[in-house]
Amino acid sequence: MAWHTGYTLSQTVFSFLYVHALPDIDPDTISPHHHDPDRARPVELVSVVLRASVLGLLKCCDLAWRELVKGNVYDCEDWQSDKCDVPMSEAYPVSRILGILDEACVWVRNSSRVRSTWRTALTHRLVLRKTLVELFSALLSKDYFRFRPLIETARVMLQHVRASPPPPPRSCSPAPRAFDPQFPRVLVSAIPLQPIQLPEQSKVWDTLAGLLDSLEQLSVLIEIPDLSTWDVVGTLRIWQPRPNQSLAYVRSAFQSAIYENGIILNKYLQKHAVDCFLMEALQIPYDSFISSFQTRWVGPDSLPLRHIERTITESHWYNPPRRRRYCMKSLFDWHELYATLTDVQKHLAPVQSGTDVVTRLRSVVLMRRLETISDIVLSGFQLSLYSVNERPLAYWYLARVLEQHLTCLDEIIEVLPSSMPRYEFQFRARYLTALQALSLALFAVCIFLLHFPPLANTMGSSWERLRLNFLRRYKWAFMHEYEDFDVPPVGHPNFLAFTTSCSVILQDKEFSPAEQAELAERLLTGSTTAPGRMAGPWTPDRMEFVSKMAKVCRDLRRLPKSMDELRTWDVEQLVWDPDVHPWFPVMRNRS
Repeated sequence: MAWHTGYTLSQTVFSFLYVHALPDIDPDTISPHHHDPDRARPVELVSVVLRASVLGLLKCCDLAWRELVKGNVYDCEDWQSDKCDVPMSEAYPVSRILGILDEACVWVRNSSRVRSTWRTALTHRLVLRKTLVELFSALLSKDYFRFRPLIETARVMLQHVRASPPPPPRSCSPAPRAFDPQFPRVLVSAIPLQPIQLPEQSKVWDTLAGLLDSLEQLSVLIEIPDLSTWDVVGTLRIWQPRPNQSLAYVRSAFQSAIYENGIILNKYLQKHAVDCFLMEALQIPYDSFISSFQTRWVGPDSLPLRHIERTITESHWYNPPRRRRYCMKSLFDWHELYATLTDVQKHLAPVQSGTDVVTRLRSVVLMRRLETISDIVLSGFQLSLYSVNERPLAYWYLARVLEQHLTCLDEIIEVLPSSMPRYEFQFRARYLTALQALSLALFAVCIFLLHFPPLANTMGSSWERLRLNFLRRYKWAFMHEYEDFDVPPVGHPNFLAFTTSCSVILQDKEFSPAEQAELAERLLTGSTTAPGRMAGPWTPDRMEFVSKMAKVCRDLRRLPKSMDELRTWDVEQLVWDPDVHPWFPVMRNRS
C-alpha cells in the first residue's frame, strides 16, 4: 500500500527479499535436503504458502501497474512506475496465480503440520490476497459486475486479519531479516533513493479499506448513465476528499470507467456525453437538436458539430494541481465553442415560435466556462497558492464571476420545465448565491489589509506589485489566441475594475461583512432541505459539504458589522487552513 501512496517499488515491495528469491523457493526445484522433518517449521510454509503470497502480491502490483500506465494519472507525479528490471509475475496469467493461491489454501486447511492457532489466520490472509487479485483483474477487464461480491469478501477477510494481528517477532527471530530497507542500492534505478519509514500496520489496513470503499463507489457509479452525477461525485472528491480514497490507482480507475478509447462508461459512444449535456441543461435530445440545426442552417459550410461534440468531456480525477492546469487550458476550448455558437447563430434562420435552442445552448456553454473559472480561483485557496496580498483580488474576482454565473443560471431556469435539472439548478443558484455573499464579505475584510497597518507599512508600491502578481496569477486570461475570435471572452479578470471596487467598498457605509456571512448561512441552511436531484447516492456527502460550509459561515458571523468597525477589528483572528475548509478562513479564538 505504500507504493500506492506514491513511494517507489524499490523502497516498498522490492525491499521484501523473498520477491527476489522466488526461483529458490519453488516447490518443484527446492533442494531435497530442505525436506528434513520439522513439525514446527514445515518447508511448505515457505515453498507453498509464502511463495503463493509473494506471487499474489506481485500480481496485484502488476495489475495495478497496467491500470496506472494508461496515462490517466502521471508517472513521477501521482505514482512511480520504475520496476528496476524486477519481474512482477507478468508471465503468470491471473488464473495460474489464483490456482497457486487455492493450492496454498487447501494445504493450510488439510495439513496436520500447521498449528491450529495459525491455520485460520493463514487462510484469511491467503483468501484476502486471492480476492485482491480477482478484484484488480476485474477492474482491468472492466467486469464491474464482479466488484461487489469481491469487495464484500475482501472486507470480511480484512476484518478477520485486523482482529487477529500476529505477535511481534522475538529478538532472536530471523523474520525481520526478510526485509532489507537498503536493498534498493543493488537494484537498477533511475533515481537515487533513501530508505523510508513505513507507516504503522493499522494505517496500512486503513488505506486498503479506503481503496475497497472507493472501488465499491465505482461499482455503484458505473450503473448510472447520467454524467451529471459523475460530475457531482468528481467535484465532491476534489473539494471534500475522503481519507485513503484519493489514491492514484483509484483516480485512474474512475477515469478509465468514464472514458477510455472513445467509449464512455464502457458502452456508450462520445455522442452520449453530448446527449447528457443537452438533456441536463436544455431537456432536448441530441438528435432533436441536430434536426433543428439542419432545418434552420443557411450557412455556406457544413455544420460544425464535431467541434461541439469533442469539447464536452472533462476530468475530475486528476490530482488538484494537475486539474487546475487542465481547467486553465480548457477555458480556451469553452470560449472557442461559445464563439462558434455565436457565429453559427448568424447562419440560422430565425425561430418562428418557441425558444431558440442555440441561444439557450450559448448560455449553457458560458455557464460551464464560468464554472470552470470559479474552480480555478477556488483551487488557489485549496492549494494555498495565494499570498496575503492576493486574497482580496481572488475573493473579488470569484464574486464577480459568480454574479455572471448566476445570471446564466437564471436564464436557464426560466425556460426549464419542472424537472430534475430544474431542481438541480435551483439548488446550485442558492448555493452559488451564498458563495458569492461570503466572497464579498471576505473581499471587504481582506482588501482592508492593503490599506491598514501594520501590513500596509511593509508593502511599498503595493498596487504595482499587486498588478504584477495579477498578470502572473491569471496569465491564462491573456493568451494571444483569444485575439483570433471576434467574440471577446466573458468572465476574464480586470485589474482596473478591481481597484475601482476597492475604493467603492471602502467608502460603503452600509456594507456589512457580518450580514453577508449571515445571508450565506441562511441560504446554505435552506439548501440542506432541497439538495438538488443529481447527486444520487452521494446526496448525503453533498449535504455534508454544504453543512460544513454553513458552519464556516456561522463562525464568520463574528466579522465586523460595518466597514468602519474594521479599523479596530483584529484581522489576525482569520486563519486559512485548507484542512479545515478548502476556501474560507475560520476565526481563531483569542485568549
